Amino acid sequence: MADEKNTRREFLKTTSAAVAAASLGSMAAAPPDTSKILNYNPKMTYRPLGKTGHMISEISLGGHGGQTPADRVPVLEKAVELGMNYVDNNIDSECDLYGEAMSKTKLAGRDKWFIGFASWPEKITTEYEDQLKPEGMMANIEARLKSYHTDMLDMWRPVGATWGEGQTKIQTMLMVSEKTLDLVVSVFEKAKSQGKVRFLGVSAHNPQVFHRVLEKYPQFSVIIFPYLFLTEEFGGDSLLKLAQEKQVGVIGLKPFGAGTTFGLKPQEIKDRVDRRAASLVKEMLREKRLSAIIPGVNIAEQLEINVQGAYDKDKPQTAEDKQALEECRRNYYANLTPDYRWLHQWERV
Repeated sequence: MADEKNTRREFLKTTSAAVAAASLGSMAAAPPDTSKILNYNPKMTYRPLGKTGHMISEISLGGHGGQTPADRVPVLEKAVELGMNYVDNNIDSECDLYGEAMSKTKLAGRDKWFIGFASWPEKITTEYEDQLKPEGMMANIEARLKSYHTDMLDMWRPVGATWGEGQTKIQTMLMVSEKTLDLVVSVFEKAKSQGKVRFLGVSAHNPQVFHRVLEKYPQFSVIIFPYLFLTEEFGGDSLLKLAQEKQVGVIGLKPFGAGTTFGLKPQEIKDRVDRRAASLVKEMLREKRLSAIIPGVNIAEQLEINVQGAYDKDKPQTAEDKQALEECRRNYYANLTPDYRWLHQWERV
């Protein structure tokens, strides 16, 4: 039985290697065909999303914002106007919200977006792996198709982090085992063969998860982890370096430290606009190995400030930028709440 399991594991890890290799071979160094870039805007920069073959806007749209489809519509429409083309949603109600908003606008509908989605409330960490079943994972993928009123979604990216009721140990609520990664890959291959999803990613809050994914699972095209304006590369053991070698896309989430960089708690952000966000985005996008960063946005005005940082990233750092970075650095260390102190481990990647 053990030999049978090992054989299946090796099969899962290599079954799409040939496809990945073919994809990599087609990614030439020639300038991208802008006619194939969703929502192309010459002011926006688009970066390769790993081996997917897609170019996404370097500043894109994260979730955790809004209460009704009506307040999401102007955000989605402004995002499309500014040249954004990637949106990433997490919890099921959030996917429902964005999907409903897309159905209510002709300017920023589902066809305008490369959509990344989780299968929440599933948790793929070791604390909950015994509750995971292939039927349940597939059912959640199908539920998200209904959320977005579509027959196919772009990237399924299960979440390797657990919060709230039932969590017990930081070591287990942030780790994902090979057993679970094998299951995820198996479900993905089935969903892909059925035309329900095209690519596989993973979001996690533990750097060890990504080293495991990058070293052993070529089916993953994208990794998603916290990336802060003060994040630095961790020498020879860099996730950025390894992802680049494997040609896997890197998406940075929680770029503003859940609002703490502005001296706020997460629930206090709401419709506040802080122009220092442009300086933070400008600083983060100096890292060319990021495919994109995805701040959560509540109102369109916040979106415009974020995008300004992308537009200005190649301009010299100003005195205002330096002041904003120092103020936000102090805020981050002074205001990081206990439930977000795990962000400290992402100050080196």
